[in-house]
Amino acid sequence: MTNCLIRSPRFVVLSGVSTLLILLGTVTAQGATYYVATTGSDSNAGTSASPWRNPQKCAFSPIKAGDTCIVRTGTYTDSNGDGYVVFVYANRSPSGTASLPITIKSEKPLGAAIIAPSNRNGFGFIVQRPYYIIEGFDISGANNSSSSGAGIGISLQSTATGTIVRSNSIHHIGRASCTNSSSTFSGVQIRGASGAMIERNRIYAIGRRIKGESGCSATNTRHDHGIYIAGGSNITVRRNVIYDSYRGYPIHVYGGTATNLNIYHNTLSGRNPTGSPVAQILLASTIRTANIKNNMSNDAPYGMVWAVGVSAAGVTVSYNMSNTVTNAMAPLGKSASGVAFSNNFDKTSNLGLVSKSTNDFRLASGSAAINRGTTSGVPPVSDGAPDIAAYEYSVQNNLSSPLTPTGLRSL
Repeated sequence: MTNCLIRSPRFVVLSGVSTLLILLGTVTAQGATYYVATTGSDSNAGTSASPWRNPQKCAFSPIKAGDTCIVRTGTYTDSNGDGYVVFVYANRSPSGTASLPITIKSEKPLGAAIIAPSNRNGFGFIVQRPYYIIEGFDISGANNSSSSGAGIGISLQSTATGTIVRSNSIHHIGRASCTNSSSTFSGVQIRGASGAMIERNRIYAIGRRIKGESGCSATNTRHDHGIYIAGGSNITVRRNVIYDSYRGYPIHVYGGTATNLNIYHNTLSGRNPTGSPVAQILLASTIRTANIKNNMSNDAPYGMVWAVGVSAAGVTVSYNMSNTVTNAMAPLGKSASGVAFSNNFDKTSNLGLVSKSTNDFRLASGSAAINRGTTSGVPPVSDGAPDIAAYEYSVQNNLSSPLTPTGLRSL
């Protein structure tokens, strides 16, 4: 455990009437679009023909609610030495709204690479204003080996209400670091934000080197997490693939109070060779209502969920599938008040993953996870019967699921 840091209008023609009527409904005005490119300049107008140079410009005027800032293919890092590639400031940056969010996205999925700096505790993105969408980036870096070294791919602070983190590849955060720092290297961090949505991301190779790895002698190997939730309300974590994030927990809920937490349709894989941590989801601190459903756990040490030091009420863990067990406390004869486990599929030998050795976690034909999920408390799927995993077998080759690069191995 650690403490740290358009819809378009639709028209109908009335019979015998030459008038077009707008079918009333929610109509979202389309905002302006700005551009960033490695060939640009921050003194430019930010147009397609005259782009800005640094994605930090996406967090300042003339950006306003409803606008989109498109970052073209290339590599981007800290432009002014402050430790951030993009900082959405609480007192300087514009806010989006629920109907008019501000979108910062890679023009080509994973084409824009964000390298968090390593000369100090580095962040790819830090968001302190409401209703932003961060989409489609390749995010890595933050290799700080100092005694207080730390780094985060995307951090959502308490004022980042309604922010969405979608379809990013977040990887190798701190993976070249060797430090006994008690601070964290994490893929995504949520610190008290409400209404956050973390969806369809691929998060892997998170955390510092462990003892004996590339000559590292550090022994502090439990502080680095795939997704770190330190309080907040109405948070949803769905359809993410998280693997090689065992220098801590793939999903770590610790600090503050988490209310109405939803974790579903994620695929989690891997274990630390030291055997610690003992699970892939940690539930700790204070949790008031949580639904943990339709997740797949592959090769967890003791099991998928470990609840320790938690004051819990209304936490339901059901319809998850594991090739070990869902309740990591069960083998030790332990339990946690307020955390109920039911209808989980434990010790399932046929998870049916396409290729674990190449980190392709799509479902193969015949997987035991197909059509085994629950429809209770989770959005419906096209065939009416949800699968247990990040990928829905019938649609898993499109972007309704996480991006599916294959042949990737962690370094």
